[in-house]
Amino acid sequence: MTINAFKRTDGKIGIRNYVIAISMVSCSNTVTERIARATGIIPIVHEQGCNEFERDHQRTKLALIAAGRNPNVGGVLLVGNGCEKTNINEVQKAIAETGKPVESILIQTEGGSPEAEAKGISIVKKLKEQTDLEQRVKCPLSGLVVGVQCGGSDWTTALSGNTAIGAMTDMVVRNGGSVLMSEVDGFPGSEHIVASRAATRKIGLQVLDMISELRAEYIEMYGQKIEEINPTPGNKAGGITTLVEKSMGNIKKMGTSPVQGVLKLGDPITHPGLWVVDNRTQGPDPFNLTGLAMEGAVVTVFSTGRGSPVGNAVMPTLKLTGNPETFQKLGSITDFNAGVILEGTSIPETGERLFEMLLEIANGKTTKSEINGDFEYTIPRESARKNYGGCPRE
Repeated sequence: MTINAFKRTDGKIGIRNYVIAISMVSCSNTVTERIARATGIIPIVHEQGCNEFERDHQRTKLALIAAGRNPNVGGVLLVGNGCEKTNINEVQKAIAETGKPVESILIQTEGGSPEAEAKGISIVKKLKEQTDLEQRVKCPLSGLVVGVQCGGSDWTTALSGNTAIGAMTDMVVRNGGSVLMSEVDGFPGSEHIVASRAATRKIGLQVLDMISELRAEYIEMYGQKIEEINPTPGNKAGGITTLVEKSMGNIKKMGTSPVQGVLKLGDPITHPGLWVVDNRTQGPDPFNLTGLAMEGAVVTVFSTGRGSPVGNAVMPTLKLTGNPETFQKLGSITDFNAGVILEGTSIPETGERLFEMLLEIANGKTTKSEINGDFEYTIPRESARKNYGGCPRE
């Protein structure tokens, strides 16, 4: 099976050809946003980049480099101030290794914000001229990397939303593609099931150790059990009563495919299949979406029972709901109605329809998240955590 996508010089496959502007430090956010607004490209801004402890800064740098290296990105402009901790030359070199065009400007070097903005606009116009020349070509589905996630969950998420995703996951894997799942804060209570589906005993033990560490970290860092904050108030209002109940629904996104391994942020995907991303972040859904994008996902299929507007700056988000009422009410932010399962359509048939929509989006169909300009990029971090993915403690 093939898709029409963009074949990058490093061998990766992208389903979009975005030009993006990345701010190196919070001081350059406004200039970055102005350049993006004037040229119609996507900006990535954040509140980091300087006066960070080294472990935090390494995560910032990893996230910015990963954004530029994502296969959906065809061209990059880096915007710095000039005195920040983030070394713009290092970031530029790391992104350029993929073979895509990447340019940089520094506000101090250019003479100020207006001058940097003018030069940035000129550079972006040239980058867009270059990327406009690139054409989609037939690519094997084995190069497709799909993230799966849920957020704003209610009682329908487990019964129909995530169940449909699980059926789709099995189809992606069966056709040679890769699926990434994170949300490990939603595993407790069902980690033994995930471990039982591991491809090897060693991988299964990694899953169990990950959740044991997670539970201990909550006690050590916050003096609370994870069950005291999860499920969220919105989950409970939507009919989810316990973390075990939530986790049983969460892991349905994995389908029946064997888990090939546990990845820290920055680890490579060594072969196709289903992978767990150990992105332990206490925070809202954009943290996990960004983590999936950092691991190379080019699209994420996102299930929401109550509704969620989130998207990502470097990949489209295929938004579905398992709640027919939510689909009717929030059609402007939702692409697919998995709630038909509750009305009698079979899970396999719904999963196949979702897989077909995934292929349409991979071939260029625009998602609601893109139409609405929902382009978040929130750097996942937790500086006190012992097992800090992508930046190990010394």
